[in-house]
Amino acid sequence: MKSKTVRFNNTSNVEFIKAIRANVNDYFTSNNISKFGNVNMVLKTIFMLFLYFTPLAFLISGVIETIWLNYFLWFVMSLGMSGIGLSVMHDANHGSYSKNKKVNRFIGFVINFLGGYHINWKIQHNVLHHSFTNIEGFDEDIAQEIKNSKSIYKSFISS
Repeated sequence: MKSKTVRFNNTSNVEFIKAIRANVNDYFTSNNISKFGNVNMVLKTIFMLFLYFTPLAFLISGVIETIWLNYFLWFVMSLGMSGIGLSVMHDANHGSYSKNKKVNRFIGFVINFLGGYHINWKIQHNVLHHSFTNIEGFDEDIAQEIKNSKSIYKSFISS
């Protein structure tokens, strides 16, 4: 069985690619914005880490015995986890959190505390997703057709 391949023509639109990059660079320059995180990003990072690890410490310690308060702490942790994953760690693993590559690596490593693995994320997101963004059948972030027609979940996932 022959697998599908995608080929990008990198030679026919060289001027267009240069113009896009120039426009992006001009945007950052004219608005006096850094391509990297600023103080707000650091504050957001501290807040998100606090939002995740503080409830975790209470849950692990066993100090909270009320089940509904435990559920609330899990909910708060989910907000912290989402903020870390969708913003902090995401930007660091793209190399845009800091100009310093070591800082990016360190912050990107935080995914390991959330149950993920930074190298797996980089491969799945940076390579598999960004190489084929929104190309059906190649971008793994686009929902794929469910192969098993007997799946009880098919009616919930299929459109």
